[in-house]
Amino acid sequence: MMNGLSNFLRKIEQNTGLRLDSVKRLISSEQKKPLSAAIFGQTGCGKSSLTNAIFGTHFDVDDVKPCTKVPQAHQGHDSSGNPITFWDLPGIGESVEADKEYLDLYADYAAHCDVVLWAFQADTRTITSDSSALNAIVEKLGPGKKGAFLNRLSVVVTKSDVISPAPWIFAKSTDSVTIAASKGTEELLNKKAFYFYDGLLGAHQADVEHRTFVTSKTKDLSNLPTDFWLDVSKNFLYRKGTLDDAVYTHLVDTYPKARDELSRLRQQSRAVCCSAKYEFNLNAVKAKIAQKAKGKSMLRLSQSVSVASGAFPWSKVKTLGLPVFFDQGNNEFIFDVETVE
Repeated sequence: MMNGLSNFLRKIEQNTGLRLDSVKRLISSEQKKPLSAAIFGQTGCGKSSLTNAIFGTHFDVDDVKPCTKVPQAHQGHDSSGNPITFWDLPGIGESVEADKEYLDLYADYAAHCDVVLWAFQADTRTITSDSSALNAIVEKLGPGKKGAFLNRLSVVVTKSDVISPAPWIFAKSTDSVTIAASKGTEELLNKKAFYFYDGLLGAHQADVEHRTFVTSKTKDLSNLPTDFWLDVSKNFLYRKGTLDDAVYTHLVDTYPKARDELSRLRQQSRAVCCSAKYEFNLNAVKAKIAQKAKGKSMLRLSQSVSVASGAFPWSKVKTLGLPVFFDQGNNEFIFDVETVE
């Protein structure tokens, strides 16, 4: 009996008229081509750190001055031997003159890279320069390339560790630790996820296509409004534009059996909050990148995004700059991570 891949290849053969061996060569050829990815955003927002955390690169990081003055390329191979080229680009917002030069670079990489990330730092509230930069890039690309670029673009909120209205949770297990956001911090990050996404892409939402896999019965999805559609295989549900709170609530009330798909589409209309320092939510960033991949990019990406463990050695916690509590009255330390075995 043929396995799932063989069945898939046979369908391609039937639909395209290509011989099975030709289809296999085509897929193999695409998988061997370098996956290209780039990260955009303000200078100092943690682009290089995030790149290093996700792809295992080793770009220079400096907390005082910008390190990335020209595009830096990391060329290597994943665990399966597939080539990867990741471009770390200069940050915008350094100066008006530099931005003009950088935006030409951004437009060029926006047109050609398989994957594009746009990064915001969690503790900022300004999005004006980023929105202006995106508008300039889209204008440079023109109508023919605009939609393709926007549908490859993933928005991320970096340095989530600097947000702490409620303490972060450090879960120690023997010699490793997992870091999670407490309820208050998670609520704030969720608000920022929607804020940055809408602030950057709000004016372009009509060109952004969202998709999610189908888990409900097809008949329950076929009754959705005409701005939703199923692909030919009926394995994916699509919609263009943001599902804001009011529209989402109305749709769930009207079509309760489509709640799962509607919920996932709603979540796609937001940024992913993460922290390279705490290795927080890195898998969610990778999942977002994979979700945006289509066609040839999907073939190149499928074996190049590895799952992060979500935990790191306890010894690393001692380098995170956690506060030390000292009781002056009793002249003793209440808590010092250095003393925790």
